Amino acid sequence: NNKNLVHNGGIWLLEPTNIIKFYVREKPYGFLSNFWRQTQIVQGNYLVNDSNVPHLSIHEYPTNEHFYQSCKAKRPEVANWIRQAPTATIAMKAGRSLPEKEVREDWEKVKVSIMKMGLEAKFKNENLAIMLLWTGDSVLIENSPTDMFWGGSLPGSKNMLGQLLMEVRDEIRKGKK
Repeated sequence: NNKNLVHNGGIWLLEPTNIIKFYVREKPYGFLSNFWRQTQIVQGNYLVNDSNVPHLSIHEYPTNEHFYQSCKAKRPEVANWIRQAPTATIAMKAGRSLPEKEVREDWEKVKVSIMKMGLEAKFKNENLAIMLLWTGDSVLIENSPTDMFWGGSLPGSKNMLGQLLMEVRDEIRKGKK
């Protein structure tokens, strides 16, 4: 049943409903995925140097996954390698496989704010911002089959990515970002 499919700038979207589930970038609402290829420039106080002191940095990232995973790295050269990974999947695997001693000590405290910073940068793209606004007031759920923290499809999962996307959507709607 394709009656609810709408073509929007080369992307097929389903008309908004009360709940929008997304996961794979090639499917409807794939633009919500961290793997969606959209160059984003992020400026922030989020990388650490060898002395573990955060420093201001401005970089371009091919996806939000590249940004998020690179921010895990304690050493700038490792973060830079992840930032330049050929695909979002490789960036994800590199970030997830960092030895504990290579992950910044405050990661668990800052990972949500870093994800939100990346999403804010991603949705500075006018077309993506319009598409995000087009989701209306729908609940956004990352339909991950495994992720209990960022995903929202498993019993007891937190849907943190969906929650952050809804926050960014509200900020765009209010003209804050």
